[in-house]
Amino acid sequence: MNSSKYFIFTVLAIALLSCKQKSTPASADTVISKKDTSQPDSIIKAADTSVVGLPADKPAPLAQLVVAGVSIGQTTINESGEKVHKRLGIPDAGDAAMGKSISIWYANHDTTGYVTQMYFSRGQGDDEVKRVKQIRVTSPVFKINSKLHTGVPLKSVWPLYHLKKVATFTDKGSKRTLYDDIKGGIAFDVDDKDIITGITVHEFGREAASTYLPFFSSLKPLK
Repeated sequence: MNSSKYFIFTVLAIALLSCKQKSTPASADTVISKKDTSQPDSIIKAADTSVVGLPADKPAPLAQLVVAGVSIGQTTINESGEKVHKRLGIPDAGDAAMGKSISIWYANHDTTGYVTQMYFSRGQGDDEVKRVKQIRVTSPVFKINSKLHTGVPLKSVWPLYHLKKVATFTDKGSKRTLYDDIKGGIAFDVDDKDIITGITVHEFGREAASTYLPFFSSLKPLK
């Protein structure tokens, strides 16, 4: 009789343990494994966990991917300004004139943190919608691939693009130099040690330094 009770208790214990294990979800891989403070929360919406891979490299999540001439993260070139502002929220700063505008978002609304800048312009002809024409980011969370992002030497991206020195500007008292692959739709600004400080994606064939409203008032195009 006692042995029967022990057998029943053992079976019940195993069954309870099995149920507990099934009810505890396993930790799932996510696009961003922890809250990233390098961009406003509204910018980091990793709804799409698909990835794009480059040859012989780790894949970069779409929500963090930089695609020359096309997009940075979830924002694409020629996307309407209304959609962008609805997704990212009210900008922390900006400027506007003659149908052009610039919107600026700071990480955690702190002007000393990473920044996302966008240049908008109204369409041509019957298109009166303000559309994204340039996107610049300084956060290393946005990547061309797992090894190429802000904070790495400019020489790391030379093999991928046809870069030309096109302008200089000053950011918070520090001199920056802008290199652009005009046809390729991507530009990089660097510090005095040639470390990438910002990545700009723009329309194919449109020079990053030729906008009506520059991201930096000190921008000086090189002839």
